[in-house]
Amino acid sequence: MSEVLHFDERRIAELCDLATVTDWLEQAWEDLGQGRADTTLRVRAGTKELMASAMSATWPRHRVGGGKLYLTHPGGFAFLVALFSPDGGLLATFDGAGLTATRTAAATAVALRRLKPPHAGVCALFGTGAQAKPHVLALAQELDVVDLRIWGRNQAKAEALAAWANRQGVPARSASADEAVDGAGVVVTVTASYEPVFDGARLDAGALVCAVGSTKADRRELDATAVRRAGFVVSDSAEGARTEAGDLIGAAADGAFDWDDLVDLADVAAGRAVPPEPGSCIVLFESQGVALQDVVAATLAYQREGPG
Repeated sequence: MSEVLHFDERRIAELCDLATVTDWLEQAWEDLGQGRADTTLRVRAGTKELMASAMSATWPRHRVGGGKLYLTHPGGFAFLVALFSPDGGLLATFDGAGLTATRTAAATAVALRRLKPPHAGVCALFGTGAQAKPHVLALAQELDVVDLRIWGRNQAKAEALAAWANRQGVPARSASADEAVDGAGVVVTVTASYEPVFDGARLDAGALVCAVGSTKADRRELDATAVRRAGFVVSDSAEGARTEAGDLIGAAADGAFDWDDLVDLADVAAGRAVPPEPGSCIVLFESQGVALQDVVAATLAYQREGPG
């Protein structure tokens, strides 16, 4: 067996720029919606002490398949992504933390590209963790940001993130939850919260909300009011959302959401589901993360590196 390429975090960052990952991911979602790609639901093996998760996808456009295996531990996550060729050969493996951050921000960028309202320059970002900086860059990539309000439980971290954003040329400032949401055309949540982080009644009537952090049934970044007010609700996996999107699970339990109203982003990308006129109602994008996103980013890195 020949030596298998392994991509560390540094090399992945060099090869996978957010703009190209976004373009490739948008194409992959069109393929998924047209039946030319496939992705599985996440499966978990968990005990009180440990949880391991796995998911996989195929992307025939680039003649690849693969997936991600990861462990949840007290300090966060440990990820590994593998990419295979159709003849069964293992092409490469990838450290997964940076790849996950980039592809998740790219998924939000696709949602912004497809669903942004006209007044999208005023934005709110909730969260200051690993997903925060990539999402600042996603907002700057897809929008003409004029005012980015950043909220975090730790104000010092919010101020530090705002200072970093300003150094990237993104006008940003720390703000309270109410200040962040009031008048914002786009609201992005990237927290690990188990309780809603803002009052949904304060959302602008035409806002786009990208909820990224509630990837488990018991997490909840959005309250029932925010979900109830949404006129169009879309997810990167409508099927997976039923067991993983804590925002929607909680709202459904409160009688504020009907699962029959949920749209899959693949159907939007393929033209089978038509979003409302931008700015005409609140639009909610619920992101859980799917294996196709990992395979897309891994494929880009592998092709740019070359098989050597």
